[in-house]
Parts: sequence; C-alpha cells; structure tokens
Amino acid sequence: MRKSKCGPARVTCVEPGSPADLAGIRCGDNIWKIKGTRLRDIIDLRMALADDGTHRLEVERAGRRFATALNLLGHPPGLEFSDSIFDQVKTCGNNCIFCFVDQLPDGLRDSVYVKDDDYRLSFLGGNFITLTNMKRADVKRVVMDRLSPLYVSLHSTEPAVRKKLFGNSDAPRALKILKELLNASIKVHIQIVLVRGVNDGKRLDVTLHDLLDRYSGVSSVGIVPVGISTGGRKAIPDAYGYDAASSADVLEQVDRWRPDFGAARIGAADEFYFMAGTPPPEADCYGEYPQCENGIGIVRQFMESYKKAARQMPLCRGACAGVTLITTPIGYWALALIGIEETGVSLLVCENTLFGSRVNVCGLLSGKDVARNLSCAPGVSLALVPDVALDDDFRFIDGTTLADVSRESGVNVESVSANGEALVKALKTIEMEGT
Repeated sequence: MRKSKCGPARVTCVEPGSPADLAGIRCGDNIWKIKGTRLRDIIDLRMALADDGTHRLEVERAGRRFATALNLLGHPPGLEFSDSIFDQVKTCGNNCIFCFVDQLPDGLRDSVYVKDDDYRLSFLGGNFITLTNMKRADVKRVVMDRLSPLYVSLHSTEPAVRKKLFGNSDAPRALKILKELLNASIKVHIQIVLVRGVNDGKRLDVTLHDLLDRYSGVSSVGIVPVGISTGGRKAIPDAYGYDAASSADVLEQVDRWRPDFGAARIGAADEFYFMAGTPPPEADCYGEYPQCENGIGIVRQFMESYKKAARQMPLCRGACAGVTLITTPIGYWALALIGIEETGVSLLVCENTLFGSRVNVCGLLSGKDVARNLSCAPGVSLALVPDVALDDDFRFIDGTTLADVSRESGVNVESVSANGEALVKALKTIEMEGT
C-alpha cells in the first residue's frame, strides 16, 4: 500500500512525564507523520524513533493539525496506540477447505471474523500467515527490515495438495517466497494443519522430507489437527478430523522424524496427545516452546510451572473447597495430570455447544455454556475462568461478559491467568483469605 494512504496512529495512552507527554501529545491524538513520512504500522514508528535525537511529529487533535518536537533523550516515547497496523490489515485471499473462520456461527465478536494474513501481524504477534498474498515489496521489506521471526502456515510442500488445501491455484507460489526468506536468514516457524486423508500419512512424510532438504533452516515445525465446528455457516466433513487411533498414528510419525530435525524441533499439538489418551512428552522435547501459542507444549509448560510454584508455595489439602475451575475436556485432562483436585478445587467441564464437541480448547468457551453449567453445579462459592476465554473487556467469544455469567448463574465468577504459577498464587490467596 502506498504511504499516501497510511495512518494515522491513534494514541490511546500517554505515560505521564514521558517524552511524549513533555512534547504535548495527548490521549486521543492522531500522529500522521514523523519527519515528514507517513506511517504504515508500529514497525515504521519504532524505526522512525530508533535514535535518541529530536523527532518532528505531525499531530492531529480535534480536527486541527500541528507540529511538535519529540525529544527521547534515551527514554522510550511513552505512547500506546489503538492498533499496531495504521493502514489496512492484509486479509486472506485463499479458500481453504478447512478454514475455521468460515465455520463460525453468526453473532460472535466482530474481530473473530477477520481473516488476517498479514506478515506484520506475524512478526509482531506470532499470527500464522500463508505467504500467498505477499507482493515483491512485502518480501523486500521483510528482508531489509529484518522482520524475523515469521510464522507460516505451510500444510504441504506438494503443489497439487497445496492447491486443494488452499483452494487457490496460485498457492504453490508461496513456496518460492518461503525459500527466499530462509535464504535471507529470516527465522520461520512452520505450521502444518493436518486434514485426515488429504495431507497426512505419506503426504506428511513428503512435506517433512522437503523441509529438511529443499527448505532447510526452519526454526520449528508444529503439526496441529484440523479444527471442526458444527452449527456454523459452513460445514466440513467430519472424516477430516482425528480420533484416538489416528492421533496415535500421527504421534508415532512425529516421533520417527524427531531425531532428523534436531535443533529445529518438531512437535505435535497437545490435542493429539489428548485424543490419543497419552500424557504429553517431557519438557526437553519442546526446547524453548517456540509454538506454545499454537497449542504445542502448552500443557507441559503449564504442568512444569504449576509444580515449581507449588513446591515454593505448598497448597494445603482440601483448603480450596468451594472453588471451581471452569474448564473443557482437554483442560480437565491437563489439570488431572497435576492432581489439582487434592487442594479441594473441583473441576467443572463445559462441553462446547456453540462450536460442537470436537472443539474443546478453553479459548473458545462461550459464556452461555459456562453460565448454564454453573447454574447446575452445587456448592460452588467461587468459579475461576481461564483468562484465555476472555477478551480485554472480559467478554467471551459469544459476547457474554463475566458479569453476565455471574448474574445468570448466581455464582461469584472471576478470571485467572491460564498459567501454572499464576494459578498457584491465586489458590494460595484463596487459601489464606478464604473464599
């Protein structure tokens, strides 16, 4: 996008006493230019302010533009913005046969329907991108500005399989971009969404072989099962999904490839272990957990964090009676592995009626499901909801708020960080203060 169509950067917070505050910038201002140049995104802004000199900013307030000087003097500017992208988010032009956004029901938060496929959000936030919409200017910018690491949804290296998966005859083009990025020493984390009968089995072996041979140098490879929802706008075949036996096959296949990848690390999603009914591997199989946000190693990381914190802050047996943790089937599996019910905490498993039984991650819990299950649960004085199920306004994906759930269920409901150490601290506080 031409810079003439960029901006502005909308200021949402100015730290008191910061260089931005001293420059007269206020919450609600729009920053249009720095040193006469418009800004595409927070990356442009950070690079423009990379030195400690004085920077001339063009600012808009209440429809009036004015210039101000921002003098950093070795300090961060002290600004927060409404968005990290100041022009338009680049969206996906594919028609993937398994797209989860296409499967969503109506009536959810507006943000979940956005099919972002923006390399900037990949760099800034770890979003997975397909590379299929990247232009030459985009690739050049990634290389020149060292926007690394990037997170790439690959799914397959076979052109015919890629065309089918992406619903895009031009999908193989992204393989050339991937190779170019790797040759430029851009770190790339690969995601492979497995669609049963399409890109798994021998097809997965081909892809993994190619990643070692033709696309060597990837930082990590994460293999996740396709997400299948029911009751949404689009249905995909249930046969694409995995069961206990087929999940065990995937895990065996990943284990066979693990020695070949070595430091690059290859891992399967926790969901495969859950479906196969086996505990996740030990921590050394995950290295530095490069794809934890992709659901690979998050259970092991949680377990290790919880056990370490519990050794430092021992929880008394039965001391948290009356406290209920809201969770899902896979969450129950993870929490049962650490024996949390010995503390007196009960686990309330909420089946997902919004997306169907195949969707069991805590981040997609609906508030209505939580409220309905809590209303029928006896003896609950305090319910804790994992914060991954909520947005910044404490809303579930269906728009229901934490306050709505508390009112409808008649139970005091609070959020808790989905982190082992944070959970121990929360339970220790409850133990000391009482519920």
